[in-house]
Amino acid sequence: MTIALDKIKILGVDHIQLDVANLEESLEFYSRVFGFEIKEVGIRAFTRWMIIGTNNTLYLCMHEYAEGRNVKNDGLEITHFGILVEDFYRVISQLREHAVKLLPDYEVLYHSSRSVYFLDPNGYKVEISEKYGGGIEPAGRTLC
Repeated sequence: MTIALDKIKILGVDHIQLDVANLEESLEFYSRVFGFEIKEVGIRAFTRWMIIGTNNTLYLCMHEYAEGRNVKNDGLEITHFGILVEDFYRVISQLREHAVKLLPDYEVLYHSSRSVYFLDPNGYKVEISEKYGGGIEPAGRTLC
């Protein structure tokens, strides 16, 4: 018999991370279509990345993967989705109590926030976070 987790109160979708063939091309499109603005830009593990979005509404975290352009089935893809939760540590505790394997098996500390990652049964990576956009902007969003 499977025991269900206590209902986790989700506050909203934090961000979507995408592999993109060209950061500038993607920025131009999302800026034009949705009015997204650059929030952060950097390089991590030899990969260029950029976070774009609208203030405390939705963020796209893009990693440049030029080799993926026009590659069928192994090309550009959504790499994970992030969910903002209430009571971050309680959620981590619940996940561990129910044998959800965290990847890595500890919280990841960013400059303004903490996250944990795990795979769903289909292999999609899910991120649980404590702050919208990893805390890159001041709080002020009205939560549902």
